[in-house]
Amino acid sequence: MIRLEKLRKEFDDLVAVNDLQVVIPEGEIYGLIGPNGAGKTTTIRMACGLLEPTGGRLFISGVDVHQEPERAQQFIGYLSDFFSVYEDLKVWEYLDYFAHAYKMPEAEIPARIDEVIHQVNLEVKRDEMIKGLSRGMKQRLGIARAVIHHPKVLLLDEPASGLDPKARMDLRNLLRALCDQGTTVLISSHILTELEGFCTSIGLMEKGVMIRSGTIEEITAAETHYRVVRLSWVGDTAALVESRLKADGKISGVMLSGSEGIFKFAGSEEELAAVLSALVASGVRVVSFTEVKQTVEDLYLKLSRHEVM
Repeated sequence: MIRLEKLRKEFDDLVAVNDLQVVIPEGEIYGLIGPNGAGKTTTIRMACGLLEPTGGRLFISGVDVHQEPERAQQFIGYLSDFFSVYEDLKVWEYLDYFAHAYKMPEAEIPARIDEVIHQVNLEVKRDEMIKGLSRGMKQRLGIARAVIHHPKVLLLDEPASGLDPKARMDLRNLLRALCDQGTTVLISSHILTELEGFCTSIGLMEKGVMIRSGTIEEITAAETHYRVVRLSWVGDTAALVESRLKADGKISGVMLSGSEGIFKFAGSEEELAAVLSALVASGVRVVSFTEVKQTVEDLYLKLSRHEVM
């Protein structure tokens, strides 16, 4: 649905985006992650046609954004990090204005306005003036504006910036719902926890370069050669647990405290299941035995060189 082919952007001597190669399938929520100055906003602005790339090509739904800009726009919904609203309009009037700007068929516009107002949960504000909306409500209205014309791709630049925790959760739920309906979302953030447990795939970007791209599981598998496992048990069997774990050649880094512990395991899932079976067979009353998954922040801190432009 979104394809970047050696996408490059230079500003005089500065290479803001350096030959990006990314493919984002339909229905994905792809998180573009990196510090301020990594090139995220420049990438998104090229993706929506606001910036001309210095080199490379960018396709949305098979259409070259810069060769066929008008055709590409029918597939794209875009919300910048700082966007303006017309505060002297009512909510429905604002959406009506943009529906006409996108040249939607006149007969379809009223029903579509009601539909997106429901999607973003602004029904009670339909006839309110925009100047009376909270920051979170304006953010939801901005997304409603971006999707009013049924775009296949939604491009969001730092959409959670400045939102309170409740508004961020509402934003996540809204984007998941759009994704379930087939929308492909490209979303950027420099706050890693905003995208945790939310994106289906991520791209770690720094100094204009894509460090890694893929699902969290794929990147974890490529960068980590062991699993981290946490376990707990009942009873006075710490010495038995320690001896059993240390006797396994695939286990290292055993650390126990009281009736719980953690260790590294360099084996397959089947072999890890066998470790659990052996502990239980030896008389250890295991309460929990869980692999500790790496977070987006863990991956970024491991791979990043912590450089900005």
